[in-house]
Amino acid sequence: MPSVVNTHFLLDVPTLFAVTIFISLSGGLLLLFSWMQNRSTPALALWGIGYMIAASAAALLSSHLLPGTLPVCLGNALICVAYGMLWSGSRCFEGRRVHWSLMAAGGVVWIIAFQFDVVSQSLTLRMTLTSTITATYALLSARELWYARDRELISRWPTLALVVVHAGFLLARIPFTETMTSAVITPHAHGPVVTVMAFEAMFAAFCIPFLRVAMSKERAEFEQRRAALTDSLTGIPNRRAFFDVGQPLLERLLDDRRPAALLLFDLDRFKEVNDTAGHQTGDRVLKAFADLVATSIRPGDLFGRLGGEEFAGLLVNVSMAEALQAAERLRQAFEVMRVPGLDVKPTVSVGVAMTTEAGRDLTALLATADRALYRAKADGRNRVARAPLVLVETGADVSRRAAELARAAVIAAPIAG
Repeated sequence: MPSVVNTHFLLDVPTLFAVTIFISLSGGLLLLFSWMQNRSTPALALWGIGYMIAASAAALLSSHLLPGTLPVCLGNALICVAYGMLWSGSRCFEGRRVHWSLMAAGGVVWIIAFQFDVVSQSLTLRMTLTSTITATYALLSARELWYARDRELISRWPTLALVVVHAGFLLARIPFTETMTSAVITPHAHGPVVTVMAFEAMFAAFCIPFLRVAMSKERAEFEQRRAALTDSLTGIPNRRAFFDVGQPLLERLLDDRRPAALLLFDLDRFKEVNDTAGHQTGDRVLKAFADLVATSIRPGDLFGRLGGEEFAGLLVNVSMAEALQAAERLRQAFEVMRVPGLDVKPTVSVGVAMTTEAGRDLTALLATADRALYRAKADGRNRVARAPLVLVETGADVSRRAAELARAAVIAAPIAG
């Protein structure tokens, strides 16, 4: 009779260990290769080196190339340093300062603890200490991901979840140290706990590097989109961004029957500033005005540079009177501002248009504000002019409203410069 073959394939601990080493090494190489393609993200290099160190440490622990207890001491210390480097990579990715001393602190603590016989002669205590240090670094990495600067990155959240789960498994090794110790001493005699722990380590070593590469690529794409929508001189939204954000914002406001006001700014005699004081001074004037308005508007409002010396602001939930007051405050604040290299006072003219029911097209609302701005320029500059309200009316109401609003007032101010 043919012999019966056991169909249950049992992976021993050394095999699982070797596979984890190979996966960690591959993940480190992937991260380093990604860094070589994108040198602007040094976090990739830190992560890659961290995985390479972890793989080297694991290989050292499983080898017998070095005599005595040196592989145990050095291997576990390097694993702690590797997790510290992974945490440092997370800090670097978020633009925070890397604490090199704290990154190496885990390895130093392990080496110091290993000098005591109670630790060096107890595999259980060594596993507990290593698990505690590496789990602490993993939780610190999760903290960096949680307090992120770009929370829009979708790949951040599965990365955070996987790092937290991995930290939990590292801590879970502590109550199962006796089982893990038995698996190390007798590699072929292990149960489901060791198998689950080993497969989780392989899964984390495989998935986290890919997620970090994806997060880095998503960050690069996000920054490219942001750069395409940001005025390079002033740092505020450019014309494209103003319309991309402003049109949906205007539609939501109108759907909720909430008022919106558009303020159109144009710096007075800006060409003369460039011709007499130079383009560098002109750039300082533009930036000074952009900073003034950007720090003055509310978080829910929108402000951007349309081009040249023309800016626009979309104010939400304001009446015409409130919009005119806001425009006047900005005009006065800019008039008293002193710009280095500019001998005369800078001034600005403002056209204000408002809609409460109709005018769903931001371009049309901008054209209305532009007509008001033209009136402010024609009446002497350095002033705020209002435009008629845009309403949904028909028949006699339209004629009556047009006649009433045709007498729109102009807020005048002494002409300066």
